[in-house]
Amino acid sequence: MRAKLLASALHYAERGMYVHPLLVGAKEPRWLNWEERATRDPDLIERTWGRAPFNIGVACGPSGLVALDLDVPHEGEVSGSPEIVDGMTMLDSLASRNPGAQITPTLMVQTPSGGWHLVYRAPAGAAVRNTARTLGFCLDTRAAGGYIVGIGSQVDGISYELVGGVTEPAVLPDWLLTLITTAPEPPKSGGAPRRADVVARLREMTRQGTREQRWAAGILRSECDELAAMKQAGGRNNRLNLAAYRAGQLVAAGLVDQAVAEEHLTEAAQAAGLGVDTPREIEKTLRSGMSAGLSRPRRMGGVA
Repeated sequence: MRAKLLASALHYAERGMYVHPLLVGAKEPRWLNWEERATRDPDLIERTWGRAPFNIGVACGPSGLVALDLDVPHEGEVSGSPEIVDGMTMLDSLASRNPGAQITPTLMVQTPSGGWHLVYRAPAGAAVRNTARTLGFCLDTRAAGGYIVGIGSQVDGISYELVGGVTEPAVLPDWLLTLITTAPEPPKSGGAPRRADVVARLREMTRQGTREQRWAAGILRSECDELAAMKQAGGRNNRLNLAAYRAGQLVAAGLVDQAVAEEHLTEAAQAAGLGVDTPREIEKTLRSGMSAGLSRPRRMGGVA
């Protein structure tokens, strides 16, 4: 397994992509400051994956990638439209609403959950960041500030596998670039997850993983619950910043996945009423708090 993962990490680097180790059998980063430390250096890659069968993180920003994360719904999560049952059908629906839009064949990876990653090259000069359900049901993106799990990595004994014969990322189509960078409200037929669904997912996180991971998930859940409960205008933005900071500390410690934390915090902020008049407000505050927290990792017994 170690040799297989080493070969995959080296293959990514040979294709111009920057990699970093994830925890064995998990999706959380092994390194602090993983985006800055992600590497294409074959010697460093051989030393790193020579020590343990680390899963592979592919840093999207340094690699110039934009990945569509097409997920499958969690238990009880529905789109509100019978035609949209997962991230793939959501993407098909978005394409059908944009005249002339095509889903360009590209590097495609199936995930252990049954979802897919469609990996594209970011257009030259485009500033693209992560999104969490702002495009539609079960559809996130990973770009600057985010990473995807590489081919050959395993979670719960199931591997991330290449799908089809395309092995190189295509350039992100213009219509998708426009949707991602303008961060539209979720389409009505594929809306954001209901608050009850998100609460259930957070509760489930507190029952999985190691004792420390369950502890971290409990903190994230508490932060999201408190934020979502704020209905008065005063203080909500500051509360989001604090919640993002605390979540960033847990991400830096490798206890919580950054994309998962950002998705749940975004939903909680929307439930509190943030972003109605200024859609970028949530993203800006979330990014600020998360970045500050990433510089101060927190583990059990540490100080917040």
